Amino acid sequence: MDIQCRSGMRIVLAAVAVVAVGLFSGCAPGASPPPPVTASPPVAPQSREETPRPAEDPRYLDAVSAFQGGDVERAASLFEQVSQAALDEPSRRRALYGLACARLAMAQDEKELAKARSLWETWRAESPPGGDGEDPKFMAGILSQYRPAFLLKDIKAACDKECDKRLLEKEEEVRRIIQRQVQALEEIHREIQEKKKGLSNY
Repeated sequence: MDIQCRSGMRIVLAAVAVVAVGLFSGCAPGASPPPPVTASPPVAPQSREETPRPAEDPRYLDAVSAFQGGDVERAASLFEQVSQAALDEPSRRRALYGLACARLAMAQDEKELAKARSLWETWRAESPPGGDGEDPKFMAGILSQYRPAFLLKDIKAACDKECDKRLLEKEEEVRRIIQRQVQALEEIHREIQEKKKGLSNY
């Protein structure tokens, strides 16, 4: 009888333990399952509205066409007009860049080159990182005329050598002329002496 009571108590305790575990785990009989957790979609960052780029000055487009067509002087004039009349800084800097490139390509002496470099430095100092959409092809017109310093030294050395050669040739030519003149004078002097000798015989 005691054995049956003990067995019954064990069964009851086991059932109570199962119910308790079910209550704590949310799995008790009759308990509704927890609602599924759904991940909220990521919120896209709000993008700033880009400021619309102002319409390009027609003179700037004409300047670009003139520059690419080889009419650098007209391009420089138009770029200068645009740089002075531009209503926004990016447009002004693009025109200044074009003007600097045109002046560099047009420079004929040290003074003009210095002014062109000054324009270039002004643009470079004002240009933001990444630039304002300047056309790098503008540099092609300058690079086609560019002569590195070492090449200029070689050219100068070659010119000096050629000048020395021409100077020697000129000196040799002058020497031959003087020699012929001396020979002519000696011939005249000889003829005069012979005539004097002939007269003294009479």
